[in-house]
Amino acid sequence: MKKETVLLSTALFLLSFPLFPIESFLRIGGKEGFRSMGASSSVRVRTLPEGGSELSLQDMQQPVDASTDLYLSFDTPSIEESTGNWIVQRSTVQVVQTNLARGNGSGAFFPDSSVQLLPRRDTFFSSGFIEGGFTIQFWLYPTTLAEGEGIFVYRKPPSPRQEYQEVSCRISGRTLVWSFVNFFQGRGGKRIDVSLRGTTPMVPREWRHHTLRYDASTGMIEYLLDGEPDAVVYATQSGREESAVFYPSTEKSPYVPFVLGEGFNGMIDEFTLFRRYRESIPLKRYSQEGGWFETIPLDLGYHDTRFVKLSVRQTLPATSAVFYYYRTANSFSEIGKREWVPFEPEKDLGTRARGRYLQLRAELYPDGSSSLSPRISELLVSYEPKTPPPPPTYVQAIPGDGEVLLRWSRVSDPSVKGYFVYYGWEPGVFKGNDSALGPSPIKVGDTTELLVTGLANGKLYYFSISAYDSSEDPLSGRLSATVNARPSRIYRNERRNKNE
Repeated sequence: MKKETVLLSTALFLLSFPLFPIESFLRIGGKEGFRSMGASSSVRVRTLPEGGSELSLQDMQQPVDASTDLYLSFDTPSIEESTGNWIVQRSTVQVVQTNLARGNGSGAFFPDSSVQLLPRRDTFFSSGFIEGGFTIQFWLYPTTLAEGEGIFVYRKPPSPRQEYQEVSCRISGRTLVWSFVNFFQGRGGKRIDVSLRGTTPMVPREWRHHTLRYDASTGMIEYLLDGEPDAVVYATQSGREESAVFYPSTEKSPYVPFVLGEGFNGMIDEFTLFRRYRESIPLKRYSQEGGWFETIPLDLGYHDTRFVKLSVRQTLPATSAVFYYYRTANSFSEIGKREWVPFEPEKDLGTRARGRYLQLRAELYPDGSSSLSPRISELLVSYEPKTPPPPPTYVQAIPGDGEVLLRWSRVSDPSVKGYFVYYGWEPGVFKGNDSALGPSPIKVGDTTELLVTGLANGKLYYFSISAYDSSEDPLSGRLSATVNARPSRIYRNERRNKNE
């Protein structure tokens, strides 16, 4: 008598996927951080004190060029001088990222802290007679404005060849006083002292930009506060403009330190010394050209997944702006060839944005004054994975001699291109590899019947079927209910008689 094992599914709704797509989410930024960020230009990621991170425009910072003699940006935890002209001999200053003027950090000074630098080679303060100009500039955030707080000082002890010299900047009467003792020398070797006091009082706990520049063609020493002239004097015998100009002159000595922040209480940022007179003083924080970033291609799991919308948590101060773009593809190698499509956050994109891979781009622009940047703290991608086809609802396994004949019902989903046959020796573990047709699963194409040959007689086999779609990388659905069959020699004559 012919033995058959037949399983008819009576619970189709339990085996198949929901009729409506399930919306999924992918978070970029926030507590997850911006680890998905790929290429970028002129943007930075900052860790927030309360946790999480934030993306904004990168501050414009003075590039180091041939005229830069000394540059302390305070952007790294350890104090580093960027030109290589100076070595940080000693520093008791803390770099902070919560209160800064530019870049990624500022130097926090207390009355007993300072930065002491020694020249590695000839620098502005150790190169002898200089007929060129110079510029000193920095951002300052004073906490107390106490009398006599030092911003910087260069002291050269007297020697047989030269008198004591000092160049310093200190707080006095809530303004900055710049002092040059025996620093400027005339053609006949005569030296003069020069002092310059600011006229605009400073305010505690407020960032202001300070510049002192010397024009060698006229002898003018000009102090600028936030880029605006505040005081002026001339390195001449009279202190006024005249033809006989005095020039910086120092003794070549590699052992005289330059000390920053001696006795100062507050923050200093972007301290720079140039060996030239700087005509323009760029104070704009951000470039009007803005910046941009792109995510890496984000794998949404399945082909033809629908990108529904993008939700953003962002701050747009004043007239700053952010523009968003996307591109999708079913192949990782193809997404880079696709055009960027502009779109608006929070708006449903309909059915046009589909693909397994999604890439996002954002362009950030500052406000009209270039002082305020947009800030992005989180991007939330909403997408609907393409629903895999449901499994067959009917599966039949008929044992034979060293083989099993499988039959199943056709899945009515129009996206189905074929079926996978899974087999194995334990329920739910389909790791079989002894069939003549190959290891599990067996891809059988658009058919509803398969004779699985090369099986061992007497061994119990378990089978399950899934449908796959027409994607380039076929998307397999859920497995059908499991059926089993045990091949045996007793079915040899039965099959032979049937064929006769």
